[in-house]
Amino acid sequence: MTETKKINNTLEKKSIFHEEIYGIKFPLFLIILLPAFTALYMDLIPINIVTSLMIMMGLGGLLIWIGNVIPIFSDFGGGTILCILLPAVLVYAGILPENTSELAESFYSQFGFSDFIVAGLIVGSILGIKKEVLITVAVKMLIPLLATILLGALVAGILGQVFGFGFKYTILMMVAPIMASGITTGAIPLSEIYASNLGGTPADYFDILAPAVMVSNIICILLAAVLNYLGKRNKNMFVKGFSGEGNPLRKSANNFQHNKEKNLIESLRNVGIGMMIAGGLYVSGSLLSELIPTFHTFVWIIIIAAILKVTNILPEYINIGAEVWFNLITKLWVPAILVAISASLIDINRVISLILNPSHMFLVTIIVIVLATIAGFAGWLIGFYFIESSIISGLALADMGGTGDIAVLKASDRIQLYPFLQVTTRIGGVLTLIVMGIVASI
Repeated sequence: MTETKKINNTLEKKSIFHEEIYGIKFPLFLIILLPAFTALYMDLIPINIVTSLMIMMGLGGLLIWIGNVIPIFSDFGGGTILCILLPAVLVYAGILPENTSELAESFYSQFGFSDFIVAGLIVGSILGIKKEVLITVAVKMLIPLLATILLGALVAGILGQVFGFGFKYTILMMVAPIMASGITTGAIPLSEIYASNLGGTPADYFDILAPAVMVSNIICILLAAVLNYLGKRNKNMFVKGFSGEGNPLRKSANNFQHNKEKNLIESLRNVGIGMMIAGGLYVSGSLLSELIPTFHTFVWIIIIAAILKVTNILPEYINIGAEVWFNLITKLWVPAILVAISASLIDINRVISLILNPSHMFLVTIIVIVLATIAGFAGWLIGFYFIESSIISGLALADMGGTGDIAVLKASDRIQLYPFLQVTTRIGGVLTLIVMGIVASI
């Protein structure tokens, strides 16, 4: 009788009816979503922050759950991969209605929710790092970043020559958009630079540059998931110090994060503290970016947060509150952000146009792998773990800017590295534009 009871209990636990999403039993979760998706398909849903958050969180939670219950696929960060890829495909195929893209774009851009999330991620991750580690990583990461930009461009150019694309064409049309941090800060200014130096219109170049950005971003996410999987299997896969499980520094005996999550008291008080400090630093960064436009708002946030951390000006309870807020964002809202990015920013037509050109697709894939490998080894030589350096100075350079950074870190399960990827995105993108401007003028 006892054995039968145990078997029944085990079967109950494995039943889909006992699964939870956001702490809600699966059947009830679907019932809660039903009115929202009915209104979405009937095109009767109001475009506001409440409905947008509901749809994005609903899809994000569902896709994370599906990806994490599929055997083997879950080991590669299946939930994250589904969140960043599937909504774009579903909208393109007409399975999700077109107003999903409008809702996603409003949620991510017009309502400013992306700024709300990014500010929390930057502030929480910086204030949660030990200051000694923060200083060391920030200074040393510039070496693998520069090595990746220069060596990566050279190696990729040689490969392009071998595959018949031409050395200069490969660097300007494939390497440059991949390393220039996205569409708005990468492909668009590059197209204008090329038009002024090489002739033609910016549109002529943008149609070539944009697909490379889209596809390289997807490859970065997949590669991040693979690296995470390999690191979990063997921390010393092919070099001693292959994976630091989120800790960048190989020789550091201390934990990367100052406060371990299990020791944090996740209370309303700490959430309130985290929201206020993140909001305060965001407004400060915005003000400084208006007064001194040399740096982007997010760069100013990184600078201010780093100064506050290094100087120990803030009391410890503020640091704890910021990290609690960071943890809440990563668990609750990052999947929703990934869904919004997918549904509003990924152009499947551009992706298909590159996929239908096998040699082009192959070379873009190789370029991303080369950048990640160079970054990994360059960082490893100066004391970083291979995977962490590969992500910080390689994949962050090759993904789609800030949105790509979030997806890459979620796929690699290393979201605490976000501020370092933001530095790579900003500095690496600017350096790429400068270098490519010189190359185009030759």
